[in-house]
Amino acid sequence: MFHEIENNITRSKMSNREMVKEMTKDEAVTVMLDSINADNLALGLQAGLNEEDLKKQIEQSQQSLAFMMSNIYDKLKTSGAIA
Repeated sequence: MFHEIENNITRSKMSNREMVKEMTKDEAVTVMLDSINADNLALGLQAGLNEEDLKKQIEQSQQSLAFMMSNIYDKLKTSGAIA
């Protein structure tokens, strides 16, 4: 009985993994950038900064942020922290 339950749990875990689509590096970097941009905008607005100025600064930072997020992704991948 126990082995049957254990086998069902193992099959369930495997099917769950198969159902989850792995995110590409570009998709992961986009998620990270979107999160950083939303946080920066919210924090800037909370601090009373001008929204248009914030959006310009956020836009200007995209290339360097994308570079940094890409490097972080690579380091996480190399270390085994992400599959």
